Amino acid sequence: MVTPPIHTVLLVDDNCDDCEIVKEAWGEVPVGQELRLVHDGHELLDYLYRRGPFSDRACSPRPSVILLDLNMPHMTGGEVLTEIKKDPSLACIPVVVLTTSKAPKDICQTAGLGVNGYIHKPNSYKGYLQMLDNLRKNWREILEQPLSGSGGDWSGHVAWC
Repeated sequence: MVTPPIHTVLLVDDNCDDCEIVKEAWGEVPVGQELRLVHDGHELLDYLYRRGPFSDRACSPRPSVILLDLNMPHMTGGEVLTEIKKDPSLACIPVVVLTTSKAPKDICQTAGLGVNGYIHKPNSYKGYLQMLDNLRKNWREILEQPLSGSGGDWSGHVAWC
């Protein structure tokens, strides 16, 4: 069986250093066609609902997968995950938590909210390369669901599943 490509990966992380290392590693091990970045939960929701600076479709293609940090200001990863999963038009977007937290309560809480995977942030560049390579090769096992409706034209609250 051929694994369908991941088109747009949306990284949600407030740590500029982590964003830079992911962008660098992406240059060596691209998981999809493009990597997009937002820096907190509010920006993520603006992106998904195409509000403000993300209102232009060319600037906000539908993500095939969201890599979500948990520890962010203003709106935590858990809070934004709750918002995504309660909206039928967003709930089918696979979300993989990418965080420094190894706390069992965070793992259990996000599992209960419907997260598709949980990855502890690597502590080296080589670790990020391996993480992206694993995500690229094994996304089906990590996400546990097929990617549906990647790319293309969408707007607002239209169901993407």
